[in-house]
Amino acid sequence: MKNRIQFSNLKAEMARRDISIQDMATTLGINRDTLGRKLSGKSQINLDEAFKIQKKFFPEVSMQCLFKELCNVDSKTAS
Repeated sequence: MKNRIQFSNLKAEMARRDISIQDMATTLGINRDTLGRKLSGKSQINLDEAFKIQKKFFPEVSMQCLFKELCNVDSKTAS
């Protein structure tokens, strides 16, 4: 299954560090395809999962930076 990650900074950081969706799915204890759907926006990623990804793989990158597209969606709906 080929997924397009909707989070551009997360995708870039994954590429820089050679981290796969499978690596992150294993850490979260979920199926690779399930996480792929969440990262592509086909289903929602929950806050706990996002924090676990950030803490384990990208501790020096802020949540807001990694998942900036979620922040953009929230600000559009708040207007």
